[in-house]
Amino acid sequence: MIGISIFKWFKILAQIRFNIRLKQVPKILFITFLNTILYPFVLLEQLVFRKKIKETNIEKDPIFIIGHWRSGTTHLHKILALDQQFGYITLTETSFPHLFLGSSKLLHTLMRPFTPKKRATDKVPMFPEMPHEHEFALLFLSLYSPLLAISFSARYEHYSRYITFEGVPQKEIDIWKKWFLYIVKKLTYKEKGKQLILKNPLDTCRIKLLLDLFPNAKFVHLMRNPYDLYYSTVKLHKHNSEIYAMQKQTYNLEKLILNNYNIMYEKFYAEVDLIPEGNLVEIRFEDLRDNPLEQLEKIYSTLNLGDFENAKQQVLPYLLSVANYKPSSYRITKKDKQRIDSQWHDVMVKWGYKES
Repeated sequence: MIGISIFKWFKILAQIRFNIRLKQVPKILFITFLNTILYPFVLLEQLVFRKKIKETNIEKDPIFIIGHWRSGTTHLHKILALDQQFGYITLTETSFPHLFLGSSKLLHTLMRPFTPKKRATDKVPMFPEMPHEHEFALLFLSLYSPLLAISFSARYEHYSRYITFEGVPQKEIDIWKKWFLYIVKKLTYKEKGKQLILKNPLDTCRIKLLLDLFPNAKFVHLMRNPYDLYYSTVKLHKHNSEIYAMQKQTYNLEKLILNNYNIMYEKFYAEVDLIPEGNLVEIRFEDLRDNPLEQLEKIYSTLNLGDFENAKQQVLPYLLSVANYKPSSYRITKKDKQRIDSQWHDVMVKWGYKES
């Protein structure tokens, strides 16, 4: 929550009626103090850059990397971001969406001591300038994000509406769209007009909303063996809850993951045909892991992203550096297998991970 507008921070606290675990009070005070200190810099950036952002034209609609959490979206995002024809949002910039034009280098420097060297869930290296997902920026700008439920689980039912935006008032949808367009224009201005590579698992179930904003957007959809994905997602959520939860967790984690997966893919398959022909490519995580260059060539060819041979030279050093990386392996229990088979059966058959 460091990086959110101080007024939106107070709005969240008012919405939850200041219902915070006692041990989290120092954290709340620290966040409040820092966001108060940052606010004059927020005003300064708005004063300097508001007109420039408004006048920025998006020449090429973004390329969205989609797929459930832990399906390899971060890995692919890192690879494609190495191609210098593309722009992207960094960890620092998504954490400080109000500030990154005027204070980017300073923020990167300040973030470095507080950024873990490796992601706790899978030991992937982390650094302030790394490509990251834009959902955090949208959370801070609009407050319409299910990620707030991680911190404030007592309002889970309220925040979970923003997974798909089903049943959300049109006014809130319009505000969310406004902020999405704002952040894309701001990034486009920062990247001097480059086409953006944007990654966010939640975009998997927001296809129509994205196409309303960017009718010629392109999509790369990643799929992963659902058994591995389930255990990896459980591990991710447990880790995030330990760090970010400011209230006692009120939901069953395993049930939540199973249900949200179904919500995500019911919405995805209801809207995927809206994507213009030639603007969607689907690949398996396992194929990207085992044959990355072959899958990258497929992406460039299908989406008409330009000279793959040139891109290949830019991404090859990174691919060689992670060639020996081994994802975590999981021993599935009979009970979990039955639950996953039962609830995710249709998607598993569709992707070829299970016979019908």
